[in-house]
Amino acid sequence: MSQSSETEADVVDVQGIPISYEMRGAGVPIVLVHGWSADRNYMKADLEPIFAANPGWQRIYLDLPGHGATPAPAWLSTQDQMLSIVESFIDAVVPDRPFAIAGSSYGGYIALAVTRSIPDRLCGAALLIPDVPAPDGTRDLDDAIVLIENRSIFDDLAPDEEWIPGGLVVHERRMLDEIRAHDMPAYRVADYEFLARLETNYIPTAAIRNTAGTFAQPSLILTGRQDATVGYRSAWNLVAEFPRATFAVVDMAGHNLGRVERPEVFRALVSDWLNRMAMQRDG
Repeated sequence: MSQSSETEADVVDVQGIPISYEMRGAGVPIVLVHGWSADRNYMKADLEPIFAANPGWQRIYLDLPGHGATPAPAWLSTQDQMLSIVESFIDAVVPDRPFAIAGSSYGGYIALAVTRSIPDRLCGAALLIPDVPAPDGTRDLDDAIVLIENRSIFDDLAPDEEWIPGGLVVHERRMLDEIRAHDMPAYRVADYEFLARLETNYIPTAAIRNTAGTFAQPSLILTGRQDATVGYRSAWNLVAEFPRATFAVVDMAGHNLGRVERPEVFRALVSDWLNRMAMQRDG
């Protein structure tokens, strides 16, 4: 494993996979897991302004296999394997240290699994627009809706951007610019052959479904009220399992909740989570 820096990616071998990641800052480690077909860059765009105002955290952003700069091996095809890879990555970069974890969308699915698998090592968890499918793989979703429409701002869409107007609850040019800058580059290089293979095994397996006990560390479960991709109702079912969680369902927000749709609310709630963990640590 090479030495990390503020600006350059490092690589660590995990089960024969060269996992690309970045480690920023100093303090209590937080492992940050991105979503499906994305990479670590949108997580940095979402979260680095928040960490700049809340020092004392060492941020560890990784590219999952098949995403960003991390290749997916031919043998990887199940969620339990993915969970094992993420936990091995954690052991490699944060050995024998308490840490927190935050995951967005599919990354929230993985973060939830890590929280259930190794709760004693964690000092907090944030599930950001988490995917929480039922045991049969279904999701409790409402239809997509656009509350404030302005199609005129989308007059220069590329073919692979045509999903964006229907994916935003409110239409603002700023939102399109953010998606183009920090999300689209990853979508264009993701390994979709691998993702198709993994998606056939997306049903939560035993290790991921394990809900024995509760997680009694400061937590955040953040959802979008108009999220037609993963919804919000299934995440509410986690509240009893997370007795120290702030749960929020944010209006005028879909699956782009964060710096794109509701940045002020997002920053306030993530900052509050960081502050609650710091109070627990320092108290």
